[in-house]
Amino acid sequence: MAREQLQNLTEPMYYILLALTEERHGYEVMQIIEEMTGARVLVGPGTLYALLARFEAEKIISQVSKEGRRKNYLITAEGRELLDRELARLRSLIEDGERILLGKEGTIRDQKPDRVKAHGKANKKEEGNKKPDKERKAFRRKKDENILW
Repeated sequence: MAREQLQNLTEPMYYILLALTEERHGYEVMQIIEEMTGARVLVGPGTLYALLARFEAEKIISQVSKEGRRKNYLITAEGRELLDRELARLRSLIEDGERILLGKEGTIRDQKPDRVKAHGKANKKEEGNKKPDKERKAFRRKKDENILW
């Protein structure tokens, strides 16, 4: 499995690694993730155990103890570096979104109206002079054909 595949973590991957910053067993990881996210992210046993196996093979986590069938895992130094890089990547995404969507300098909101229109936002002066859109034609199938026209 190529290390490059873990450059961007999925939400379940991210939260599993967060949960494993403390020693935990599988079922406990599922419960912690549900609690951490207010049940927004739910990780089922199939996903969890597949990712635990993958993370262990990649030396991102390690099994630290075993009590009967219960295996306890903990994030490794390499896993912590991966988690730190992912956190930095997510922060960068948020900063980009805030800069663009909240109107900070250099954004679409600061540009001239003709440039704004090119980005899909209408100029307010033009909105008042707009004629109502013509009724949209519905797609219809030609008789005996599977072609839309």
